[in-house]
Amino acid sequence: MRSRRPPHNTLDRPVVLHAGTREHASQEQVMQFLGRFIKEREEEADAEASGALAQLRRVERDFKGLPPAVLDTE
Repeated sequence: MRSRRPPHNTLDRPVVLHAGTREHASQEQVMQFLGRFIKEREEEADAEASGALAQLRRVERDFKGLPPAVLDTE
């Protein structure tokens, strides 16, 4: 029987980090990175990545201090 799970993509795998000196990013740097990352993924988007993109947008909204998008349906 064939698996119904979609093939893995780079958004659903953990990232390996190597120990070293720590640099803290400001909230502005995080927002810029998230914005660029989401925009790049939207350009490459296919049906499999749409769930991951939605999750990234939720993270971005959370960093901005905005309510979940489901509350914006007025």
